[in-house]
Amino acid sequence: MTTDAAPRNGQIIQYDYLWRREFERGEESGRKARPVCVTVVLPGRPDATRILVFPITSQPPTPPTPHRIAMAIPETELRRAGLRGPAWIILDDCNTDLWEVSFHVVNRVPMGRFSYAFFDRLRNTAITQLEAGRIRPVPLR
Repeated sequence: MTTDAAPRNGQIIQYDYLWRREFERGEESGRKARPVCVTVVLPGRPDATRILVFPITSQPPTPPTPHRIAMAIPETELRRAGLRGPAWIILDDCNTDLWEVSFHVVNRVPMGRFSYAFFDRLRNTAITQLEAGRIRPVPLR
């Protein structure tokens, strides 16, 4: 597993994730560190890379809205990612941040990484949700 400072698509890191519902109540930081899947988006500025992070949870998703989108993480992917199951990745809630200057990244050394095939499924679902306006990323930078 690479430990360089550059983020990579599909990496799993520890991150102080801020749920949209918490953000809308005026909270500014996540309540606890949790594993998240990193998706590199674009350079945010010359010295920082803008990332999207999607939360991973051990709790079965319950639909607070009719748009809850989650994907169960298969056992082989859990092992690759350094996670224990069962677990789900939530694809209708995400944070956007600047990797190099983020105070929310708990550890830049990845716990693991999803396979390209599984990450492709995640990314395609997330892009569909973003393009449809069903996800409004919580901006942390």
